[in-house]
Amino acid sequence: MIECWVTRGNGGMLTLPTAVSWRFCYGTDTPCDSYEVKCLWEKGQERELSDACRFYAQWEGERVFTGVVDEYAVVCGREGLYLEISGRGMAALLLDNEAMPAQYQRATRAVIVADHVTPYGITAVGGGGLPVVSNFTVSSGESEWGVVRTFACCYGGVVPRFDRMGRLVLDRHGNENVLRIGDDTVLTGWEYREDRHGVLSQVAVRRRSHPGTQWVSDRSFIAEGGRARRVVTVPNITGTAAMRYTADYQMKASRRERKRLTVALAGAFLAWPGQLVDVALTGCGANGRYRAAQAEVSCGENGLTTTLVLGEPDSMI
Repeated sequence: MIECWVTRGNGGMLTLPTAVSWRFCYGTDTPCDSYEVKCLWEKGQERELSDACRFYAQWEGERVFTGVVDEYAVVCGREGLYLEISGRGMAALLLDNEAMPAQYQRATRAVIVADHVTPYGITAVGGGGLPVVSNFTVSSGESEWGVVRTFACCYGGVVPRFDRMGRLVLDRHGNENVLRIGDDTVLTGWEYREDRHGVLSQVAVRRRSHPGTQWVSDRSFIAEGGRARRVVTVPNITGTAAMRYTADYQMKASRRERKRLTVALAGAFLAWPGQLVDVALTGCGANGRYRAAQAEVSCGENGLTTTLVLGEPDSMI
């Protein structure tokens, strides 16, 4: 059974009644995690959640979601009186807040977290391997999430993400807890798709007026007939290492959705984004090792289902 509760602005807690249907969506980038829960309600409590600001969910004793409350509605109809509540994961706090423009001579993991994460009550874990970035710029109009993402992705090759406890994770995905999908797995459907549009064969990073260009090429995609080049212009103060980081990131990010296998499984919370998945189905030509990019877990008319969107293991999931 799913257990849900919210906390109020004054720190109080309210346990929600029995949920009759729900849906939790997880990913590793934008859009951020989200949830929708429908539960029984009582008359006279239409404004009971006016100051609810945080949402939590637990499944079989394990936390499965931590996020913010965006919207709720009390609905009275033929089916009775229900509460419908929805919102996003903790990344919403970084997405909704604009960063102050800044120029860091030496940007470190500790500095970025202190300036752009901690002020919102978010705990960051990992990231010890992220590099020190010289002349790191925070542009006007950029969100706090954009700052964190640029620092971690472009320069460290790490896609920042939030775990189910609401913590910002700055480490690479691990390779443990592999999910195996075989003929004994209860599948309700699957789809394999390849998309060449947007995949880059070559990236060139150049300074505005200084000589020197960093090139990165995807030889395997070129051998498959791929022809798509991007030229990225960076400030003159950008170092050679930073230029290389930028080129590598652009190349990897373009392959994010090159190959996608979507599988619908019977059951709840069977895998999480970033987890490795081995697919071995009789008669399926798309068997192999993948990494989960997205997960959607729901309870409704079709019972408990987990839908996984799988991508290449080494892409920017």
